[in-house]
Amino acid sequence: MTDDYEQNRAVDLEIVSASWRSLNEATSYDRLLASWDRKLAAAEERSANPLDDALFAQLTGISERLDDHLELRTQDEFAEAVGVSTAPAMVLSPEGRVVTFNQAARAFFGMEQGSMAGRAWLREDSRADFEAVFRAGVGGTNTDYAIVRILGPEGRESLAEVAALHSRSRNRIYTVVRSLELDWSVDVGQSLAKAFGLTAAEVDICRLVFRHSDLDRVASARQTQRETIRTQLKRIFAKTETRSQPELMRLLGLLCSRAESLRERSALGWSDPLGNETILRRSDGRRLAYTWTGAEEGEPVLFLHGELPYFVQHEHIRQRIAETGLKLICMSTPGHGHSDPPDGRDQLDDGCDAVIALCDHLGLRGIPALASYSGQLYLTRTAARRPDLFRSLLCIGLPWNMPQGRWRKLTLNQRTFARIARLSPAVFELVCRIGFRLVQREGPDFYLHRSFGEAEIDRRIVMDPEFQPLLRIACRHLTSQGHSAFMREQLMVGTNDPTTWLSQVQVPLHWVIPAEAENVDAEDCAAARASSPRATLEVVEGAGELFPYQRPGFFLRLLEDLAAQDVAEIWQRRGRA
Repeated sequence: MTDDYEQNRAVDLEIVSASWRSLNEATSYDRLLASWDRKLAAAEERSANPLDDALFAQLTGISERLDDHLELRTQDEFAEAVGVSTAPAMVLSPEGRVVTFNQAARAFFGMEQGSMAGRAWLREDSRADFEAVFRAGVGGTNTDYAIVRILGPEGRESLAEVAALHSRSRNRIYTVVRSLELDWSVDVGQSLAKAFGLTAAEVDICRLVFRHSDLDRVASARQTQRETIRTQLKRIFAKTETRSQPELMRLLGLLCSRAESLRERSALGWSDPLGNETILRRSDGRRLAYTWTGAEEGEPVLFLHGELPYFVQHEHIRQRIAETGLKLICMSTPGHGHSDPPDGRDQLDDGCDAVIALCDHLGLRGIPALASYSGQLYLTRTAARRPDLFRSLLCIGLPWNMPQGRWRKLTLNQRTFARIARLSPAVFELVCRIGFRLVQREGPDFYLHRSFGEAEIDRRIVMDPEFQPLLRIACRHLTSQGHSAFMREQLMVGTNDPTTWLSQVQVPLHWVIPAEAENVDAEDCAAARASSPRATLEVVEGAGELFPYQRPGFFLRLLEDLAAQDVAEIWQRRGRA
């Protein structure tokens, strides 16, 4: 008994220590989850309560410290690169894909996150300068900075800086493009005068250089000679400790950006990569957001996401969906993206009401629908309540509490989250808050590596530069409103058994189970098929939780089958295969 007590207290100390350290260290969060997994497994063997008053008090203290708003320094290097500027800014991967951008960049550059950047936005005579920096990403040059001319909406020209970004976490070189088209405010001139001792004339030259770059135009505006401007610039270089006009331009750009940020600072959050988002108002005034992809006038198919929205796909996949004649209507469930949270209501009930509200608004009846992971609880529960809305249902993955005990077969991180959610909502919220703090600090990759990094097939997708931009923006859909979206989804699954309503579903229901992520066995498959007389199931080899990215052709075929009139026969054949 004494040995058990000492071992239990040792694990408690690990949990408390890792919780404190996780406030600032990403690696300690992994220790935290591993320690909880050990503690819960030991408590299960002894049929004991794993959460006593002493441990709960220690964890409450950490929660209170979080409430005190501990200083947080963002470490997401990509977000930092575009967040320093409120003018259009983007980060390109070494392959030329848009990894991330700020709110002003989409309309200016005319690109989407994850798309290939191309060069149409560069003026012809600036392309060589851009390429010199961009090729640094593949070891082609040693050039890491340039000023270029870019073409914005309606062909409007402006200056931009191009800089190499040496990624700390990926050991690769990315390219940052930041427009220098910023407003010159009085604050900038005052900063130059105060920080560097520039005279009023020198401040005005800085303003003109920043606006025009061309020294002849600066001289004309100052009604003086070009050589006079060059002499004055040398004095400015000395005072500002810059060595060249590009370095001075970079300094001025940062000062303008920061001045504008102080006037109007907007947080980076979810932005619909499809550009089709519509926000409705529900009967109580809360927002309900949805977007779509595919054929604008195509046959509607409703899609309800789990933690990540699978509709964030490459443009060629979206084009293929359009070619099938389908319009994938993607609702942001309450608390995700721009849809307001339940505000005290039960998450599942509110989500089902949101599905009905969207269908009523769009006049959708008798349509095919699909959902991934936790999204299938909304879909199947709504189908049981309103059999007129759907004619066929496709569900990706099995909820971790169906059948009973399946959560024990999950990977360590998933299993630990499930166990803590079942143990104590208060403790689970603390674990989620610490995790969200680290997402803020480290960026979306922190979440992606811990949610999908335990299965090799998913880890390859998370690390693949072709898919990183898509997954990062999808992650922001989950985290844009804080930790609560993830927490509510997990608690919803943990406290609702879908087998209590699946027998009431009156339309064909088909499960697709990714073989390399689910750890599903024959018993799980039998329980799923037995949950509804209309249910079929197939296990998909060579696929993990991120299987729409791993097997896009198969994903497209699923959509086509879902919309077919003889879908029940198709699924019966595939379920027996």
